[in-house]
Amino acid sequence: MKYITSPKSSFLLEAPLEVLHSESLEWLEEIEFLKDETAFFYALIVKKTKQDPSVFKIKEAKDVEKHLIYVSAEKIDDLKMEVQAHERFLARLLDNPKLNEQLYRSRHKVITEKIHSFEYEFKKMKRKVFLLAEKASGKKKALSI
Repeated sequence: MKYITSPKSSFLLEAPLEVLHSESLEWLEEIEFLKDETAFFYALIVKKTKQDPSVFKIKEAKDVEKHLIYVSAEKIDDLKMEVQAHERFLARLLDNPKLNEQLYRSRHKVITEKIHSFEYEFKKMKRKVFLLAEKASGKKKALSI
């Protein structure tokens, strides 16, 4: 899914490097939180499926569990490494003004889009986890999506 760059994002790309650095640090904090959240969701799915093994036999539950492992083991770590590399490039850029600042800004834009895309996909996955937990709890009321 292609996202439209928000006016805020466009404005930030023209901001001083310190502002972009601050945004990158926020990303790193958010990434750490997402990793914790993923671990929580995985534990929740495992706990709920142990309470009611018939839920675990549902293909959807297995798919969500596999996706949580993939997100935790690969996607989140890849994003984190990319943002950390971006921060290292900024440190070199600040030490050596001859480096291409525009390259840093264009890379920042790409990472911004990846973060937004990941957050969108993560929210979809959270909905699935909530629905599975609700099914395992035996509730009849469905969440509206």
